[in-house]
Amino acid sequence: MNNVLRWTAIVIALCGAIFNLPALFLGSSFLWNWVRVHILDGPYFRWSYLVVGLVCLLLSGVGIGLAARAIWRKGFCVLASVASVVLGLGCMDILTDIGPRLDMASANLKILGHADHSLPDWDEAHGTFPSSEEELRNALAERPLQERAIYFRQGKPIAYDFRIVKNAAGPWEGEVPPNPGTVVYAISSDYKEYWLTMTTLRDPVGGPVAWEHVAGHSTEPIWVMHRRHHPPGDGYQPFIE
Repeated sequence: MNNVLRWTAIVIALCGAIFNLPALFLGSSFLWNWVRVHILDGPYFRWSYLVVGLVCLLLSGVGIGLAARAIWRKGFCVLASVASVVLGLGCMDILTDIGPRLDMASANLKILGHADHSLPDWDEAHGTFPSSEEELRNALAERPLQERAIYFRQGKPIAYDFRIVKNAAGPWEGEVPPNPGTVVYAISSDYKEYWLTMTTLRDPVGGPVAWEHVAGHSTEPIWVMHRRHHPPGDGYQPFIE
């Protein structure tokens, strides 16, 4: 009976050790990105790489330590092996929703959304969307241009910027602007229809700069906020898919 209990504890402990490996690898990745932030010249997305990385390593270390304790039979082997499994499964469930890529996609969408709210306000007040760089800057002055920076280079924030493309018939498909956090405003010839796109980083640390895609996945279409002029008093209209 003792042998059966012993081998049961060992099997469970091995499963626990395996279940804790994703947290170990994820924590190591976050710490490596923290190092890259300090040694690379390229842009990066602001995120708590060090803190989250250390927490991941701590949790995985505890889980693997419990598994090792159970395997080497240093008291409470069954309890330690079960605790290792529970901790590993908990980390696998929680850590799937934690990461700079998810937060970066959420932050980018927030910036695009703010721009897509400010431009209709300008349209409501002036009868058309902004027709010049000066008007566009005034329209976006409060949001999103004053939002807290999310991209940095060598510890210094990269300010949000915009590009205006006139006489457009669709979203800008030309050269990608050099910095992340740049909103490209493509406006039709009559200034009554626009398309918004935004630059981001393909990798949260080090780039390269790329267009923001739906849900932050490069396999999905580019995020485009598309809106047409509507008569004053009609109220806010949702963007066009």
